Amino acid sequence: MIVSREPIYAALKALVQGVTFVALSGGATTWAVPVSRRLKLWNEVPIQPACFIAVHQEIDAYSSELTPSKTTISADIYVYTKTGDDTVEQAVDLNLILDGIDTALKPSVLTGKQTLGGLVSHCRREGQVMLDPGDLDGQALAIIPIKIFVP
Repeated sequence: MIVSREPIYAALKALVQGVTFVALSGGATTWAVPVSRRLKLWNEVPIQPACFIAVHQEIDAYSSELTPSKTTISADIYVYTKTGDDTVEQAVDLNLILDGIDTALKPSVLTGKQTLGGLVSHCRREGQVMLDPGDLDGQALAIIPIKIFVP
């Protein structure tokens, strides 16, 4: 069982809030609105690019009855970007934003791990990333799975 979740979630939010990128469509270099842990539908977010973090699951695993559990937190980072310009390839902006998130989640050179400031044993992108470049409606979306391993 995790002793305190909020510092972990706050550290992940701060890490993602600090993501920088150069969006070709509008020249944005950071999120248009602060990163939020309260997920919204993209049509409720008029200013984009926007980013939301949603935690969906915790799994506890035990190696024996005598040892404490190891918890894995499953979260998703939702990225929305829309320009309103049909000539812009939203996939380019989406890729630049994903590169920025990958850079933020990059492991420490010393430890080889992203530990959210020592709060967890690992925090990393893990699993299938869902991408919609917005070709049909101009609304681009990425859902990035994040695994957080708590000792």
